[in-house]
Amino acid sequence: MTDLRAKPQPLAYSVKDAAAATGISPALLEQLIARGDVNPRWVNAKRVIPTEELQAWIDSLPYDRPGVTS
Repeated sequence: MTDLRAKPQPLAYSVKDAAAATGISPALLEQLIARGDVNPRWVNAKRVIPTEELQAWIDSLPYDRPGVTS
């Protein structure tokens, strides 16, 4: 039998899962964190990235492809 109940959306992701959720590599996400573009939070010794932080980063991205002029 299929469970038709909606699954709760994550409030935060691990770095690996955040990278997968945004379609980028974990290595690129690590670079963004190091640059301060994405700010993780800490739960004991584990970094987590809130969904709002990922959305803010995505919202800050340009609409046009870099290097392309209209």
